Amino acid sequence: MNSSSIDAPSARFLDSLRNIEARLARAQREVSSGKRISTPSDGPDSISTLLEARANLARLEQIHTNLIRVKSETDGAEQALQNAVRLFDEVRTLGMSGANGVQTALTREAIAGQIGSILERLVAIANTSAGGRYVFAGDRDTDLAYAPADLAQAPPWGAYLGAAATRQALHPTGVLFDVGRAANEIFDHPEPGRSVFAGIETLRQALLANDEDAMKAALAPLGDHAAHLNAALSFYGNVQNQIAEAMETGSRLRLRLAAEVSTLEDTDITASILESQQLMFQREAALRMRGSMPQRSLFDYLR
Repeated sequence: MNSSSIDAPSARFLDSLRNIEARLARAQREVSSGKRISTPSDGPDSISTLLEARANLARLEQIHTNLIRVKSETDGAEQALQNAVRLFDEVRTLGMSGANGVQTALTREAIAGQIGSILERLVAIANTSAGGRYVFAGDRDTDLAYAPADLAQAPPWGAYLGAAATRQALHPTGVLFDVGRAANEIFDHPEPGRSVFAGIETLRQALLANDEDAMKAALAPLGDHAAHLNAALSFYGNVQNQIAEAMETGSRLRLRLAAEVSTLEDTDITASILESQQLMFQREAALRMRGSMPQRSLFDYLR
């Protein structure tokens, strides 16, 4: 007699029981983890899509983190330039007052002192830091853009200590945009009519010399200097808008990807609990049925 025919019912029972146990283990794992896919074998058809969605979500999270840092620096730079514009307006007002014919050499010297103080403050503004970076020092943002101003030296602001500003921020859509300007572009541009520092110093020296013609000549280009400074302020305002739009876009994309990841990997807890209960019932029923079957020995088959 073929022994395999004797073992066939037992083999079928064991196969069925193993199948129930495997399904039960998976259902219980889904209940405990809340995940439908924990290993590649849980969803071979979905795993590549899931991994891609997770990678894209991680990329967007990193972009968001970077944008938060850049926002802090940009906000600091924009606020600093607002102060610079206000101070430069004070310089123009003081300069026009000093060029008035009723002024004396002594009063002009006092006005020159006020303008010198503003120049020192503007050099300090060029050294503004935010988030541990000197925002106007270009790519060498761990160092000051300028040494502190010294009105006894010429020029009082010294050499630019930073580097060119080439940093860019990444938009969630993959587009790069500029986020900074160097201090030597904003405050000490080499082109005539664009060096804010030089314009102020020229006016200060004219006042100290009590030279009305030199004062008038120094006042004439200050409108161009003011326009240049305001253009820098507008640049940072535009960067703020770009960052805000990028963060809003990133938020929408992250929500969409998070929903996609959830759909792919999260389980229906209620359904998994019901399936687990049903499988435990099936297992118990199968074991009871197996236990109620009459036990036959080899002698029963040999009769």
